[in-house]
Amino acid sequence: MYSIKKGAFSRERILSFKIVSLLILQLLKSSLKTELKTFYTTVFKQDEVVNWVSASALCQARQKIKYNLFIDLYKLIARYFYRHFGGKRWFHFRLLAVDGSEINLPSSKELLTRYGHHHSNSIGTKIPQARISFLCDVKNYITLDAQIESFKVGEQTMFEAHLQEIGKNDLLTGDANYGHFRIFKLIFLKEADFCMRMSLCSNFVKDFLKSGEKDKVLIWHPSPKTKENCQKHGIDTMPIKIRLVRIDLSPGITEVLALSLLDQQKYSYNNIKSLYDERWGVEEEIKKYLQRLMIEFFSSIKTNGILQDFYANVFVLNLTGLMAEPVHDQIDRDSVALKRKHKHQINWASALGDVKRRTVLLFLRSFEKITMIIESIQESFRTTTETVRKGRQFPRDKRKKGARKKAFIQYKPI
Repeated sequence: MYSIKKGAFSRERILSFKIVSLLILQLLKSSLKTELKTFYTTVFKQDEVVNWVSASALCQARQKIKYNLFIDLYKLIARYFYRHFGGKRWFHFRLLAVDGSEINLPSSKELLTRYGHHHSNSIGTKIPQARISFLCDVKNYITLDAQIESFKVGEQTMFEAHLQEIGKNDLLTGDANYGHFRIFKLIFLKEADFCMRMSLCSNFVKDFLKSGEKDKVLIWHPSPKTKENCQKHGIDTMPIKIRLVRIDLSPGITEVLALSLLDQQKYSYNNIKSLYDERWGVEEEIKKYLQRLMIEFFSSIKTNGILQDFYANVFVLNLTGLMAEPVHDQIDRDSVALKRKHKHQINWASALGDVKRRTVLLFLRSFEKITMIIESIQESFRTTTETVRKGRQFPRDKRKKGARKKAFIQYKPI
């Protein structure tokens, strides 16, 4: 099912389907030879230096596995989570957030053809760049859907791919990139709800601001340009009823939120004001992905290998979120018992490291040992926490994109 061609992995070899899949789930960030030595030494409990497999053999073997395996794995984690835990909600809604970013890829002809390039480095090498988009449950640290496309593909287009994961009793939040008439129509078709920030350049929003109202239900009649855009995508252009809420963050800084939640008594102004802050959770998930898991340290220069790495990292994110679920309440109880001044939460940098280093063991050890490993990970989550200080503000990092640490594939750490 997940083999590129029939007969792949049919013969018994050191690099079996299972072993190659687990190596990819190990999230290969160092040189491949180092990763192979570490894998076989740790997993098979070898004390001497292991040189069983070459890096070239791994590169060839991994191309026999479809990247779809890792999509199904991270979505399996999400389904398991909701089936067994249900998760926290905002009112009765599953609170979702969508956001996108860009990542640099290793330079190769295949990736340049597939993704295109945005810039060149200091010596003139063209750097392929991809756009990524995440749909996350921000109260439960679960990624429902992750997309990767050429950087030329817009966030709104990628958003449409996320729609298959949303439905009734979902509340979707997003920034002004998604605050468009056509997007709202698409969400209505899925019987979901939304709370989106709007662009202040819209005439519809300008008229609302001029009215001086803070919270008002209005009928949005699309402009001729908006109608043309909807018709192009096969979407009806009938006016929609939405609620606009004005949020004054500080003198001179105003945001306008558009909502499908029209009941101003049930969902009060103060409820809505705090709701949009929850959207920050998706940016935190993307930050974990880019900075903590260092996704740009790819282990392949082939399209299939890039996609394997991309979705394997999402799997580790979801696995960490799943293991963390029982720990959040324990940390809250500990804070009360210890009379802590501030609320504490899991230290996600430490948590991701704990899970990443033990993921493959969960597939190889006995049931009793797996149980022990999970309990030890959760105990580490519980004891390694960080303080949450409400109201803190930090200036947005305005360094040009691509300033974060990354590695050339041929100069990876040992």
